[in-house]
Amino acid sequence: MARVSVHAFTTILVVVFGLGFAACGSSGSPRVDAGDDAIGTTDTDVEDAAPDNDGGGVDADGGTEDAADAGPDTAEPDAADGDVSPPLCGVCAAADWGTPSPVGTIPASQLPELSGLASSYVHPHTLYAHNDSGDYARFFAIDESARLLGQIDLPGATSIDWEDIAVGRCPSGWCVFVADIGDNDLNRTECAIYRVPEPEALPTNGSTITASFERLPFVYPPADVPHNAETLLVDPQSQRIFIVTKETTGPSRVYELPTPVTPNVKATLVFIGTLSVPVTAGPITGGAFNTCGDHILIRSKTAMFELARSPSDDVVSIFSATPVAVPLAVEPQGEAVTYAPDGQRYFTASEQGETTPVALNAVDCRNLPR
Repeated sequence: MARVSVHAFTTILVVVFGLGFAACGSSGSPRVDAGDDAIGTTDTDVEDAAPDNDGGGVDADGGTEDAADAGPDTAEPDAADGDVSPPLCGVCAAADWGTPSPVGTIPASQLPELSGLASSYVHPHTLYAHNDSGDYARFFAIDESARLLGQIDLPGATSIDWEDIAVGRCPSGWCVFVADIGDNDLNRTECAIYRVPEPEALPTNGSTITASFERLPFVYPPADVPHNAETLLVDPQSQRIFIVTKETTGPSRVYELPTPVTPNVKATLVFIGTLSVPVTAGPITGGAFNTCGDHILIRSKTAMFELARSPSDDVVSIFSATPVAVPLAVEPQGEAVTYAPDGQRYFTASEQGETTPVALNAVDCRNLPR
């Protein structure tokens, strides 16, 4: 497929010339490498985001490549076998996104009320998805054509109203964050985020595995009122965690989970400000950071916007940035969105329609590197 060849070409450029096409705003800038260093330290390694295809030799960071070049490096693990260094990030220049197109059909028996999507940073071309309220504590791995790969159960977790999912760094490397934040009746006394280390191996035949987790409980500020929310945003660069509320009147509100995050200790969210997306777009149902942490997608059921910040600005500035409308497929009850790890594609999905299955939709950047 054309998309695969472009990705492979980009990977070759990175390995050979040590350049990223938009590496978090500047070529050759240091990256946090959770696989080599403690969380939060930086180095300048250029580790492979995919198997090399230049016939063997030595990587830019000193790792020995496979002689047959048919798999990951032997000296350093790649993303598929546990490498937790961040993938190369990129942005779609001038937000020049193409036309939404279906790439597969959501498996209706497992995901009848799909409410969140997130791209894996450990398993290439893999998405995580989960159901809305009414399901038990589990989420699913699907590929980029919506084929079911496997189910991940969280024994002992509670699923009151799971509304969104994200992937970001955590003490163990990369984690899946599942947000139990829905509150349609505005009567919950506590909400929670479940932090799940990304599995080192995933099923490919639809079977079920179990995973451990940490619970991150929280409440809204004492002087605030209860809020319904459907949007979880985890910045892959800073590890900061944000909740965007779903408001039926007025702008959505943005809250941050204070750091350091301590499992099983109830935190009080910090109010950041209101979201700059126009109220006319309707209640906000989902969002996602790109890998660089300098762009977000924010959606409602009928509209979607991309917001950007300067890499030198604090991450919270992104919520007051000028929103740019971007393409969104027509979906019966759209709630989910995620960027691909390279920032050159995004995916959206919806709860099932009343009579027909729904599609996994993709939008590609028209300014792909040549």
